Amino acid sequence: LMSEPGFAVYREGPIAEIVLCRPQAANSLTEDFWIRFPEAIRELDQAGSVRAAIIRGEGANFSSGIDVELLERFLGGDDDVEPGRFRASLRLMLLRMHEVMSAMEQARFPIIAAIHGTCIGGALDLVCACDLRLAATGAYFSIQEIQMGMVADLGVLQRLSALIPPGIVRELAMTGRRMPAEEAHRFGFANAMASDADGTVAAARALADDIASKSPLAIWGTKEILNDFDRRRIEDGLRYTAAWNTGMFMPEDVQRSVAAARKRAKASYRDLLDVDYPAVPRQRTTVKE
Repeated sequence: LMSEPGFAVYREGPIAEIVLCRPQAANSLTEDFWIRFPEAIRELDQAGSVRAAIIRGEGANFSSGIDVELLERFLGGDDDVEPGRFRASLRLMLLRMHEVMSAMEQARFPIIAAIHGTCIGGALDLVCACDLRLAATGAYFSIQEIQMGMVADLGVLQRLSALIPPGIVRELAMTGRRMPAEEAHRFGFANAMASDADGTVAAARALADDIASKSPLAIWGTKEILNDFDRRRIEDGLRYTAAWNTGMFMPEDVQRSVAAARKRAKASYRDLLDVDYPAVPRQRTTVKE
């Protein structure tokens, strides 16, 4: 047993189970989680005896994503902080959070997500970086960041596009609508479904046992080859997203989103500025005879 803030790790033979254990807060992901989770994955990987891992949530939900208090504390900021230094620190923070997903992809063993209830925002980033996903009836997924006035920046836009049709990704990313487990299964995002959370965990354990019975070297190689196909595209996308949000992140829209959500109202945002595009000189067409 390894106990960390917000999650616990259990071992039974070659199978590890990582349990998100803040059910009173819908297993929201705190600052401590983003720091300690990749370290825990690397510790499991270093042992060499873990052949599969399962991630699941305790209580009624898988996870509601990034902790709101963490987001609000960050948005509160410090008026004395010079803007350039603030944005440079923001970029480093985003890159640090990317390590959570990268650690899972770099692990030599497959990671299976057993999902029930809510899986939104940063939690959806988390399960997109898993190798396999099982979902319970009633589970749903949402790219919640757009509802908060933000660009999703932890990899969901890059990874989800490789898992389900790009047009559906665009719809989910631009509307934030909930994708139910049945739809996720139909598109292949969820490998299988179960009737409830217990059934999903049982199915995940059976799948982990099956994988653990195979050659760990062959499993590792298979995972590496499959991940390599999209790795460069994902890494380039993450760097661009970090640069975009470093430059374009404006707390005002997020604060308006949070305030509206608390009042169960619709947020109102300012328009973009007018752009005076420079005139493009016309090219004179020369007709050769």
